[in-house]
Amino acid sequence: MLRHIVIVSLILFLTACGSSPKTNFYVLNADLGAMTREANINKGPAVGVWRVKLPDILDRSEIVTRDSQFEIKLGDFSWWAGSLDKNMTQLIAAELSERLRSSLVVVSPWESYRKLDYQVVIRVERFDGVLGGEAVLRGVWGLLDAEGQKELQREAFAFKANTADSTYKEMVAAMSQLTVQLAGQVAKAILTQASL
Repeated sequence: MLRHIVIVSLILFLTACGSSPKTNFYVLNADLGAMTREANINKGPAVGVWRVKLPDILDRSEIVTRDSQFEIKLGDFSWWAGSLDKNMTQLIAAELSERLRSSLVVVSPWESYRKLDYQVVIRVERFDGVLGGEAVLRGVWGLLDAEGQKELQREAFAFKANTADSTYKEMVAAMSQLTVQLAGQVAKAILTQASL
């Protein structure tokens, strides 16, 4: 009898509390169809993109934003749909493929038989922003030779973009834009190296 009372009480309690807010899942994305592909896309350089390295504070499911210089906020119901570092890496590789007009851009780990022209490493130091304010992407990237033994170029980067409103959707849109800008900077360096 006591057991039945406890179960009924629990059901009534949960009903009174109502349903919890729905969790929304987000991905970095770009309008890849907006760029014009050339018919012969295989003539571009072969590039291997190592998985983007994120600081521990960003390596989580929740989207990280800032309330102030010293305070961060986790999106309790606004999560990345998958691994943020993997999502960033795939978006950068897709953008490099478009900008370099190459179908030979791969992400790590790649097969040992692949012959590369360059390798790209990226370390992110900051990737967050203020809802309704600015999104920020900051870090360092390096361009390596085919074997990944020699560093050909190293650049610090810092990109900012304003968000359209205070929603997480617009924050992720701004973060996507920053990731595309980073890929553009790396692509430009690769094209410069290839012309030397």
